[in-house]
Amino acid sequence: MENTIHCPILEDCTIYLNNTCHNEMVGLTYRRLYCLQVNKKYKMCKRYHAFQKLGKPAPRYILPNSVVSIEEIAGSGGSN
Repeated sequence: MENTIHCPILEDCTIYLNNTCHNEMVGLTYRRLYCLQVNKKYKMCKRYHAFQKLGKPAPRYILPNSVVSIEEIAGSGGSN
């Protein structure tokens, strides 16, 4: 059983590490909603799912609530 309450891929995620969004408040909101939430909402994050399935960080343009499929992410090539 996991004892992590924060997303376990924080150190590999550009959403958490950088302000990859167009607006600083948007980036902060994503971090608060997905990365640092104690209810483990990171498990609903597309970036987390991509990392789990592909074994590498999702491209920078993939947001936590993205509708892009994992297969489309895998076919996009680069990671960041």
